[in-house]
Amino acid sequence: MLNIFGDRWTWLIMREAFYGATRFGEFERNTGIAKNLLADRLALLTEEGLLAKYNISDQGTRYAYQLTPKGASLHTVLIAMVQWSQAHLYDAGDPPIDIVDRQSGTPVETLA
Repeated sequence: MLNIFGDRWTWLIMREAFYGATRFGEFERNTGIAKNLLADRLALLTEEGLLAKYNISDQGTRYAYQLTPKGASLHTVLIAMVQWSQAHLYDAGDPPIDIVDRQSGTPVETLA
């Protein structure tokens, strides 16, 4: 497991995938990761079946990435990590991220 998730960049890339990023440039811009590291991590996440890479161009090669069911199943883990950091790393009432249900807009329950 640590060979996949042993660095912060992997979790930041997965976070961005959950936020809806699909293109290399989006991941790069939103995380600040160097291109060579991003290419390496995207290849690893694709090889491990967490992201799927697909060609989005009729001419040439332009790729996008999408969460696979295996990758999407990490959603609960990511929410738990964010909730833990909000409870233990930030002042009460001042969370850096409000976690809300995308459809209803209601706050997501704290995971036990």
